[in-house]
Parts: sequence; structure tokens; C-alpha cells
Amino acid sequence: MNPKPSTVLLTGASSQLGVFLIPRLLAAGFKVIALSRQASGVAAGPDEQPLWQLPEVFGIGGAVEESGLSAQVTMLISCGPVELARQAIAVCPRLERVVIFSTSSVFSKAASPDPSENRQIADILAQETQLKSLCSERGLALAVFRPTLIYGCGLDQNISLLAVWIRRLGWLPVAGRASGLRQPVHADDLAGLAVKALLTDQAVNLDSPACGGSTLTYRQMVELIFDALDKPRRIFGLPPYVMMILVSLAGVLPPLRGVNRQMVHRQNIDLVFDDSALKDCLEYRPRPFRPSADDFSISIELEKFRQVR
Repeated sequence: MNPKPSTVLLTGASSQLGVFLIPRLLAAGFKVIALSRQASGVAAGPDEQPLWQLPEVFGIGGAVEESGLSAQVTMLISCGPVELARQAIAVCPRLERVVIFSTSSVFSKAASPDPSENRQIADILAQETQLKSLCSERGLALAVFRPTLIYGCGLDQNISLLAVWIRRLGWLPVAGRASGLRQPVHADDLAGLAVKALLTDQAVNLDSPACGGSTLTYRQMVELIFDALDKPRRIFGLPPYVMMILVSLAGVLPPLRGVNRQMVHRQNIDLVFDDSALKDCLEYRPRPFRPSADDFSISIELEKFRQVR
């Protein structure tokens, strides 16, 4: 273990991962500089933890830093855009270790016929290439974790949206048998993984999926969400083409906003990945998918670790 935990720069600190990471980092003895565009911008005392900062105050995005905070940072955890992480690396001269949360979508959407998804994935991969090159030049240990479906406190745009629909309507349509396999992962398990990567004696250099402890079908996952909300399982398997029509009516049905035709298609495609490298290297043991209602809303305890304007 690292005998002298030091200062961690956390980007995307107001995200679902961020609210679980901040208490874990503080408990491990780290000082935390929480970077977020939601930060108030009000000057905080130097001993306040976490110390919230706007990216531009820290010297990111072309701004000139005047705080001197970047010289204190020795660890970086990125829960935000990859490009923001790259800029953070560029302005922190004493960095030793970097943990990046990216996405498993680079695998699942690699051959998507949707042009917008193609552009999105191509952009992520291009940014990751630049970041990896920068870390290599600087001799920095880089761990890239690619979560599957993240849940944990209601801030995600996947599983929690299903919970919102079920709460409001009491039923849920799925495409056909919805037989595609999934590995939902709790945000707190990912937070623990990132902290462990900073504390290990030997620096972690790898690029790996980060999955949950259960492999189950999309329909089984939905059934457990109904159970968590104490709702009877009212799941209607509709022909995929009917689901496509519903998606086209997303403007009329607000819970479907943000859903596209490919998301419907993938309900019957396996999206499972091998994260054995994490299990071997960091003894990663994520919990099985047995959600409770608390996993679909943010608690008062966690809300205090989140800044929202």
C-alpha cells in the first residue's frame, strides 16, 4: 500500500461515479480536488475537503492557472470526458498514476449502423489514443476501466431510466424476448476499484472492461428492477418493429427520450465482456445485481458529495 496518500484530482466529480469516489478517497486519506463544471466558483478554504474547483480555475481549457493547485496533484481519476483528462494531465507536472473511466461501448457499438453512434465512438477512441500517447511520453501509469451498465444512485441514463418508467407507469415494453446478456455494475464497486488502483504498491497499467457480478438477460435485469421497486412484473414483449415505432414517438413519450433504434435492437444481443484482468490484478469482486429502491435515487448522505448549480 502507498504509505503516503497524497492529492487526487477527480474530474467529473459531480457524476454518479464521483459521488461514490469522494467519500472513498477521503476515507483512504487522500486530499481531493474535485473538478466539475457544476462547482459554485466560490473560493473555498485550503483545508476544505473535497476542494471543489471549476476546470478553468485549475488551468484547463486554455486558461492560465493562478491557484498553484496543479503542482500538488500526484494522482488523477477521470470520470468525465477523456479530453478533459488529457488536458488535466498536461497541466499537472507531478502526476504519478492515472485512472480513466471510459466506456465498454467502444466494443458494443463498434459496428453500429447508426452514424451518430459511429461518430461518437470514433471520437472517444481518437481522444483515448492521444491520452495514451501523452501518458507514455510522461512515463505515467495508466489504468483504463470500461464499465458496462452503471447504476447505484439514480444518476445514470440507463438502468435508472428503466426504474423511472416503471415507477411512473407500472409496466415496461421490451423488444421480443429481450434475451441479450448484460453485466450491470454498481458505481460504488467501480469507485473501490479506482481507489485500489491508486493504493497498490505496483503501478497498474491496463485497459480492461469493468463488469458487474451478474450475467443475466435484459429481461431478467428488468424483472429485478420491478422487484426492487416492489412492483408486480408487468413486462410486455413487443415485436421489435413495434418498439421501433415507440422510439420514433420519443417526443410524445418522455421516458423514451434519448433511446434510439439501435438500443432497441441490442436488447436481444449479448453485451458481455471479460474483466478477468481486473480480478487477477486488483482482486476485483463486484456485487451481483440485486438492486434495492435506494439504488435508483441519491441519498442525503451522497448528495453532500455532489455539486449541482
